[in-house]
Amino acid sequence: MNISGFLGFGWIPVVYAVVLGFGIFYSTGWVRWLIYACFVIVVLYMAFRFKTYSRQPWRSVHYRGMKIYAGLAGHEFDLAKKEKREFDITVPCRILAEKLFGQQHAADFVADELLADTGRKSYLMKLAKDYRNVFLENVRPEKHTAVLDSIRQDLEASELGPDIVIAKAVEKSYGREEAARYLLALLLGQVK
Repeated sequence: MNISGFLGFGWIPVVYAVVLGFGIFYSTGWVRWLIYACFVIVVLYMAFRFKTYSRQPWRSVHYRGMKIYAGLAGHEFDLAKKEKREFDITVPCRILAEKLFGQQHAADFVADELLADTGRKSYLMKLAKDYRNVFLENVRPEKHTAVLDSIRQDLEASELGPDIVIAKAVEKSYGREEAARYLLALLLGQVK
C-alpha cells in the first residue's frame, strides 16, 4: 500500500520513526539523546510533509486520478499496439471520467466537449480568468499582464491529458477556486 498519496510521505520515514523509537527505548546515555534527536527530526519532517500536503486538497484527487489513469493508459497502449493503431488518449480520459464521476456525470463531461480541444481550452481559460487572483498572488502589479499572457499561451499550447478530468474532479470535490490552484500547480510543474 502506498501511503504517500494520502499523507504526503511514504513508508521510509515511518520505518525510520519506528526504528528510532525502539532505539530510544533500548539505548542509554548520550546515544539515547542522539537517537532521540534523530527521531524528532524524522517526526518533524513527517509533520511538515503532512501539513503541506493536506493544505492543498487537490493533491489527493490528483494522486487518485493519476493512479487510475496510469492503469487505463497502459491498457489502451497495449490494446493499440495489439491492434496496430495509434494510442488514443481520449479513451483512457473518458474511462477516467466514468471512474471519477460515475456514468451520468461522465456523459455530461463528454457532452460538454471537455475532451475536445476547444471545450478543454475554453474551460481552462475561463478558470484562469475567473480566478486570476490565484495566478497573480505574490506577483508584482507591473508583471500581471505578462503572467496572464504567459498563462494564456501555455493553455493554448497544451494538449489533451488526464489533467482536464482531474481538474473537473477537483472542482466537483472542492470548488472552482481549488481547481484553479490545481491548474496553477500544473502550469508551474509542481504536480508529481
